[in-house]
Amino acid sequence: MRIRPISAVNLKGERSMIDIGGYFDRFGWAYIAPEPNLWHSTFFTESEEEFDFYVMVVEDWVHFAVTPFLPPIPEAQQARIHSALLRLNQQMRLVRFALDGDGDVSLLADAPLQRLNEAYFAQIIEAFVFYADRLAGELRRMAFDAHYASPLIRES
Repeated sequence: MRIRPISAVNLKGERSMIDIGGYFDRFGWAYIAPEPNLWHSTFFTESEEEFDFYVMVVEDWVHFAVTPFLPPIPEAQQARIHSALLRLNQQMRLVRFALDGDGDVSLLADAPLQRLNEAYFAQIIEAFVFYADRLAGELRRMAFDAHYASPLIRES
């Protein structure tokens, strides 16, 4: 189902149309639009891990999410993983880790609707793919192996 472009007003007061579906098309990603202002796609990392990717427009913001980023973390490892996520957030660009009300880990980004363009959309997608490829396996291994020390994630 094709969703109509969304109207946005830029900082100069000029009205423009934001076409999230068109951005996905030009990036070469299949997607579905299960409801107005919500798009869902999937991507695979080099290690063939699959992630659900969501884009949602709410008022003047475009919200991006890979959720869940990790499977449920064993309670004994939650403090370790949460600490690692906070340290990683300080180093990451464009995206950040977050916990939802159930304690599930998500990877998120937000962009002002009026500033989103095709290049910025592509940059955000590339950041999600990069960090998923680089960090998901390491974080998962840390979560399920209390003795594993990732060379990518410094622990205090």
